Amino acid sequence: MIFKLLLAAVYIFAGGSKLFNLYLFKATILAYYPFLPELVALLTALIFPWLEILAGLSLILNWKSKYSSGFLALLSLVFLVQIILNYSHILPYGCGCFGFGGPEKISVYYVLRDCFILILAAVVCWREWK
Repeated sequence: MIFKLLLAAVYIFAGGSKLFNLYLFKATILAYYPFLPELVALLTALIFPWLEILAGLSLILNWKSKYSSGFLALLSLVFLVQIILNYSHILPYGCGCFGFGGPEKISVYYVLRDCFILILAAVVCWREWK
């Protein structure tokens, strides 16, 4: 239960930090994917934080938690791959995972943090589907 609450808190916090900075989130998306049309980046910035928050709330409320845990495990894997692909790159607003700052180099810290989140999500997902 504690792992489930921890994973929910991580994603609710992550979604909330993006929700209050939609312009910076859109800019961060474009830093990761410069080939994306601005409209797609904007729509992603508008929708994505809500998906993170709702999936986290679903875990807390134990409503459809099998599916939300699977979604968050898949999302954690995507984030880890994204961080690995951008390892040692300097992103203009940081990684954008839990807020935005100035230019930031993606270091081993981010890779390890995302590995931890993926392991946490995998454990929660496994327990929910078991």
